[in-house]
Amino acid sequence: HGFMGGLLLKLPVKELANQPAGDQPTVYHGLYRHGSRVIFSYQRDGKELLDAAWADRQDFTRETDLAEKSPLRELVKGGPAQWPQWLETKGTLGTGKPYAVDTITLPKETPSRLPWFVSGHDFFANGDAAVCTMTGDVWLVRCIDDKLDKLRWKRFASGLHQPLGLRIVEGKICVQGRDQITRLHDLNGDDEADFYECVTNAQTTSPSSHDFITGCEFDGTYFYYASGNEGVCRVKPGSPPEVVGTGFRNPNGLGLAKDGTVTTSVQEGDWTPTSMILQINRPGGYYGHGGPKPGKAIEPPLAYIPRGMDNSSGGQCFADSDRWGPLGGQLIHFSPGSANHFLVLRQNVEGVTQGAVVWLPGDFLSGAQEGRINAKDGQLYVTGMYGWGCWGRDDGCFQRVRYTGDEAHLPVAFEAHENGVLLRFSDALGSVAVEAKSHFAQCWNYNYSGAYGSKEYSVRHPDVEGHDTLAVKSAHVLPDGKSLFMEIPLITPANQIHVHASTTGNKFSDVFITAHKLAPAFTGFPGYMPSKKEFIVAEDAHVMEAKKANPWTQGAHGRALTIQAAQGLQYVQRELHAKAGERLSVTFSNPDVVPHNWALIRPGKLNSVGELANKLIADPNGLARHYVPDTSDVLAYTDIANPGSSFTIHIDAPKESGKYPYLCTFPGHWMVMNGVLVVE
Repeated sequence: HGFMGGLLLKLPVKELANQPAGDQPTVYHGLYRHGSRVIFSYQRDGKELLDAAWADRQDFTRETDLAEKSPLRELVKGGPAQWPQWLETKGTLGTGKPYAVDTITLPKETPSRLPWFVSGHDFFANGDAAVCTMTGDVWLVRCIDDKLDKLRWKRFASGLHQPLGLRIVEGKICVQGRDQITRLHDLNGDDEADFYECVTNAQTTSPSSHDFITGCEFDGTYFYYASGNEGVCRVKPGSPPEVVGTGFRNPNGLGLAKDGTVTTSVQEGDWTPTSMILQINRPGGYYGHGGPKPGKAIEPPLAYIPRGMDNSSGGQCFADSDRWGPLGGQLIHFSPGSANHFLVLRQNVEGVTQGAVVWLPGDFLSGAQEGRINAKDGQLYVTGMYGWGCWGRDDGCFQRVRYTGDEAHLPVAFEAHENGVLLRFSDALGSVAVEAKSHFAQCWNYNYSGAYGSKEYSVRHPDVEGHDTLAVKSAHVLPDGKSLFMEIPLITPANQIHVHASTTGNKFSDVFITAHKLAPAFTGFPGYMPSKKEFIVAEDAHVMEAKKANPWTQGAHGRALTIQAAQGLQYVQRELHAKAGERLSVTFSNPDVVPHNWALIRPGKLNSVGELANKLIADPNGLARHYVPDTSDVLAYTDIANPGSSFTIHIDAPKESGKYPYLCTFPGHWMVMNGVLVVE
């Protein structure tokens, strides 16, 4: 869809207009739109300027003058509407209970014909909404009522740079783009933005596929965002960003509570064993992506999420509403991958916050990116779009999760104790809850390493793949009738404790607990007696084998060949040439922002070697082997080169002529990152 490549010029550039350097930094204010004209506003050397360019056939003109006397002043008061048409759609009401998922139908036929990759939303005080799209539009949405039978849509702004977050602050729409936070002003009341104000452009990014800037939250003073380059940051207009936390792999979205608590999510990959939800516990904390660093403690995640539940994570919402049933006031997490949402419960033990994740019923039409409560009706609204690994069917979605008033039988709090798990539910428990045999528990750990993700390992036997079953000795419904304590004598701290709890009739809840610590033994049930505790050591990491020494770094040098990585999982040089048996010194240079390498293989073996490389995705020792499969089909390779580094090997070209493929063996890269060495 052009998100990576951008626009291409069809005609050659005739002239570049150089901006004269001033004695003081230039301050960019933003741009005005007036019909097809664009007027830039900025301050240079203390002077306010208006600047506009115009092309008429082959003639190009540029007009720059002091704002107070510029003829362009007449074009910065609000121009004619470019998109006067209001579009209408009819929504659909869901039938689920106790929470129904209603659909706010997107207009399929629009003047721009751009796909609806919906990437953010928020609400005005009257309940009207504004949504942004990854393709750069902002739309107004009106008539959002109980029936959704006459929804009205109007394009409000366009041309923004990959927006991935939107907030309405003091009645003004603020959009987080890849380049800046933009505040949109309608100067003449025609429901279109005339001034695209630059609130701040202090963010750092690049064209890389992993350097999106996501989330847009505001606490009354600071805007918050998540960046693959910088981490989780907050910024005050006119000031440089403040880094709140680092060590996040592809953070995607945020949550911000009224008490200032900040959350984000990361994606499974190197040094990230599975998708995780992270709570920023202290300013400047390091959360692990990039590996152990001297003098930096790794902050634990709020919750690990099994990949079968969430293969690609998004933002969070603190659902502050007293009209949203038992989920009101809870933390909700969204998955762009599985197109689902999850309840996240929290427990604090000795100053460490840990979480439990519960799948919530109700699939979305596209990947769920973020959610917000509409203060008018108190319900949760979700926007999302189709992206990496998405299980949804549509390009994007805008949907409402509506509480119907029915019993939910959902957990609303949890506590992990030294002798079991306490779950508090929204509704009364049935007789089945007191039967120990109706419940089930198991645990496992992940391996924190440079490998892509992690398999699931036994806690009792850390080098063995699999789960440990935890026997439920007894089950007790407490006097309030809504709380269940499951006595589990052998419970232990673990990355994942999965509890399957039967509640009433055929209803049950699956709760996935991340237990860094256990609270003291729970004693509030009849017949409590201390039991002998058999602790299982929770191993967070396995011993990895030492990195294998590259056999081609020594020896005589030959003709220099340079291979360079390009952005977007490509080699710059897609074809190389050598003479049979020629001595070569091959240097692989990686200016990209993700690790790569270069491996030469036998003719006709690209697919088979690539598939073997993919299987190293969860091998704890994959990084030590530079993700190079152990096969004779690999003739030579460079080590994995981290971003901004290079690696040189000295080899003899194959003695037989032919076309020899080369590829990057980092899991998943080879399918597009490959080329051929032609031996003559």
